[in-house]
Amino acid sequence: MARQIFVYVNDEPVTVYEGMHVKHALISCDISLYEAAKNEEIIIEDKNGFEIGLDGALNEGERIYTRPNILA
Repeated sequence: MARQIFVYVNDEPVTVYEGMHVKHALISCDISLYEAAKNEEIIIEDKNGFEIGLDGALNEGERIYTRPNILA
């Protein structure tokens, strides 16, 4: 059985299950964030500022951030 882990989306704590992806964290936080990412209206970055995709892996304590895609 997969265990629950805590990640942070824009510094808001979100509970997901081990093995879930960035898209699941966005959906758990706010479905509109997922929709915006899917439509390339926002960019998702890790805590170091590196862009990550919706299928990116998550680890306990992971911090992801969203920002507007100025090229969209």
